[in-house]
Amino acid sequence: MKMNKKEELDIQEIERLVHELQKYTRSLEKADKLEHQLERISRALERAKITDVLLNYTHPRRVFFINILVGVGRGLGLTIGTVIVISLLGLILKQFVDVPLVGEWINNLLQYINIDNHQF
Repeated sequence: MKMNKKEELDIQEIERLVHELQKYTRSLEKADKLEHQLERISRALERAKITDVLLNYTHPRRVFFINILVGVGRGLGLTIGTVIVISLLGLILKQFVDVPLVGEWINNLLQYINIDNHQF
């Protein structure tokens, strides 16, 4: 059966349309894969709290203020912690004043500390 020119053109047009449809389908599949990867990246960034990091880098005054507060907090914490540890150490050492040899050394040390405290 012989086809006329119009039928041949119609078949060629249909083949061209099928080819284009396949091309668009592949493009959509690639877009779906990219969308899935972007969603994974977005979730990872949310878990990493990247917005907080970016906020700090885009506002230098805020970073400066936060660093000042952190420095003051660390300084106070170290000072208070040192006072507590030295006080506890002093209380423990007072218990060993009656021990021979070591007690004499501890007694001298405690007297030296008491002399220093009275000068201020």
